Amino acid sequence: MASSRKEIETSAIVRTRCIEMLQVSLDRGGLDWPLPPPPLQDSDLPPIEPDSVDEVKERALGLFTVDKAGFERHLSNARESIIPHRLGLTVDPEKEGERWLLRRLEDVARIILFDVCEGWLAASLDADAPDSERWYIGITLFNGLCKVPDPIAVNRGYHILESIALTHPPGRWPTRPEAGPHQMDWSPDREVKMVVRAEGGGIDAAHWLLDQMEMGDVERRILLIHWLRAMLERPSLIEGMALGKRFELMAQAQPPEVAAEMVGCLPRLFETDPESGDTVLASIRTRSEGVVTRALSVEVPALLRVAPDRGILLIDHLLSSNDASTRTSATSSLKELGGSMPEIFLERVVKQARDSDLKVRRMVVQACLRPYLELEPADSLGVFVPLWLEGDEVVGSRMRELLLRMQEVNVEAFDSVSRRILAADEAGLESFWRLMAVRDEGRAAAWKSHLSGEGERPEPLI
Repeated sequence: MASSRKEIETSAIVRTRCIEMLQVSLDRGGLDWPLPPPPLQDSDLPPIEPDSVDEVKERALGLFTVDKAGFERHLSNARESIIPHRLGLTVDPEKEGERWLLRRLEDVARIILFDVCEGWLAASLDADAPDSERWYIGITLFNGLCKVPDPIAVNRGYHILESIALTHPPGRWPTRPEAGPHQMDWSPDREVKMVVRAEGGGIDAAHWLLDQMEMGDVERRILLIHWLRAMLERPSLIEGMALGKRFELMAQAQPPEVAAEMVGCLPRLFETDPESGDTVLASIRTRSEGVVTRALSVEVPALLRVAPDRGILLIDHLLSSNDASTRTSATSSLKELGGSMPEIFLERVVKQARDSDLKVRRMVVQACLRPYLELEPADSLGVFVPLWLEGDEVVGSRMRELLLRMQEVNVEAFDSVSRRILAADEAGLESFWRLMAVRDEGRAAAWKSHLSGEGERPEPLI
């Protein structure tokens, strides 16, 4: 089918932008000289290493400009992935589709260049006929393209990295986590359909690339962490790539944004390499930046599941933070302890319920009060009553609902809690009585009569 004029115009614009981006990416990728040798080499045709970045650029630009059919194929694939199907319902779908494409010119060019890069590296990793020339231009382009942690670099980039490490041509197999005990549907009896081994020169080349990423700016390092997190799901690579040691060394001195990203790797790292997990956690736990401590608090529930003792130590550390947001987030994680470690849970809930920051106390009500009352229905530790007497309307509805439930299922506990509230404030239950009267006016009157010493205690409803 012949291309329309609009498509031809778009193609010319995209091609020009691709060539510009290709030159910039090659310049950037060539800064890390010398390049690693090809993982696969033909004994009959030994690789000829380029003398300079300019030589690499010349070869790459020559191959790209000559392969017009390949460019159009890549552009067509980009169209399919970027232009939404709903534009087909517009009055002029072709025109709107091309506009949509051009508004995302940078993304389109990056998609195409990743396609090109993948093709070059696939040729270099072909076991039957490895093309060393394409290795040098492919690895240079790949290094230059991986500059920011956008979805293209995170996903496509990791697949290419993994392909290099495993010495498998990219694009010929899916990147996915290997089956293992960390997956819910894993079975030791299940047949393994695909087995990969981290062997050969690809490991050295992958190490070279990761080293360049680690020495890069913050954006490059964050992208690296995304890749390492994905690599933790590939057991065959963990040892070969020495991931544990890399995490340990990286944790020692990183900008706050990078350290925060590393935190997300901790639960899986503890599963695969507990010693390295300990070392990394000990290093990151000393950081005081808010972005790092908040990231740690988010990972507490997952860490409690894989390493409970370390999770508890981390919770205690975060609950003592000077940052109220960190203490608030850590407080929300306490509910994870309610069922498995009740004594530890209760001790810490009591402490957080008395925190100086209102946000922390609100989080106690929102996240911890129900499991607390399940363990201490009569509030013998004095958590519920002081929080109720604060009269905070943000959590007031939550607390009133808990009281309503208490008077239905545990009248002894409700009796005790209500009397302590009234002893501190004679009008302390007025908002509760109004709510209860709407639901069951007679039962509200019966409770008020009982608490004033004039009637019998109502029976449980459940």
